[in-house]
Order: sequence, then structure tokens, then C-alpha cells
Amino acid sequence: MSNFKFTGVNIAAVLLIIAYFFPWVSALGTISWSGFSITTNGISPGMMGAFIGGLGRLFMVLVIIVPLCGAIILYQNVTGNKKFDKYYKPAHIVPALFLLIGVVGLYFKMKPETPDLSKDMYGNDQISQEFAKAASRMNDMAPGVFDVLSLGVYISFIAAVYLLLVSIGKVKDKEYYKLAAATSVNKDNSTPPASEG
Repeated sequence: MSNFKFTGVNIAAVLLIIAYFFPWVSALGTISWSGFSITTNGISPGMMGAFIGGLGRLFMVLVIIVPLCGAIILYQNVTGNKKFDKYYKPAHIVPALFLLIGVVGLYFKMKPETPDLSKDMYGNDQISQEFAKAASRMNDMAPGVFDVLSLGVYISFIAAVYLLLVSIGKVKDKEYYKLAAATSVNKDNSTPPASEG
């Protein structure tokens, strides 16, 4: 990894890959899913098939896009190989858009559905108002999207937004840390004395 430079883009790409294995969603204090487990549950026709189908399930499978974009960026920056050059620019933009759409979609999916209870089937307003109050209290108790999102989503989103801002030219990428150069060795395998001054 002698070609690796500690630029913001490379660090963000590494974070997209690593955060994929961190918890992304947690619920009830006991259930926690990483990006990897979200993808595998989306692929598997197991228990989640009864609860999530169609577009939601496809979105779960597509979570793999986030670390893949990080891998494409890192591969090209470290190796200099332009094999995936046509995907390099989109890899800076896609993770931020994907995560934003995912969080907004999760927000609307988690919003409880409350039926219109202006009048019950017998025309009784008093009973309907009581049901409406109970439904409103249930809405207040329902967890919000930020109650279930975990560390992995936040790290991925910050890294993805940084990549997006660099891509559109709003942030200038720079090198944050340089590796120390290897010290030279004398013929007798001893290091030269440090120069004073």
C-alpha cells in the first residue's frame, strides 16, 4: 500500500467500506443489522420476505452499492488503474443519493398509518374522536427514523456527502497525512546519525 495517500477522498472511500459492517439499523434494543446483514436479508427469501417485499426488498439488496462505490474509488486512487474509470465519477455521487433516498423512504415507511376517523360507521362523532385521540397517542409513541438508525449509516452518510461535495467542486480534496520516508541505511547496516540543527 505504498501508493495509498491519506486524502479526504481515500479516507471517505475506506469509511464507506468499513461502515458497511457497522450497525446500520437497530430496534427494540436487541435487533441490530449491519449494512452487510441488510443486504443478505434482502437476498435471502427467509423471514423478512413476509414483512418486506417488492421495492423495499430491492433497496435492501442495493445497499451493497455503498461499499462498492468506496472500493471503486479506492482501487483507482491506490493502483492508478483506470479499469473502472467510467464508474469513478458516479461512485462519488451515488452513495449520497442512495442513502438520502433510503432515509427518506424509511421515514415514510415508519410513519404509522391512521385511518380517517371523522365519523364511525354509525355516525357517532364521540366514539370517533376517542379513536382519533388514541391513534394520535400511538403516533407519538412510534419510533422515528432517527431512533432506529445506527452508527454505520451516519458514518456512511458523512463520507458520502464529503465525496459528493468533492465531486461537484464545493470542497477541495487535500492530503491530510504523509507517511514518513524510509530512513537510509549505511553499508554496515546502521542508520546514519541524525543531523543537528
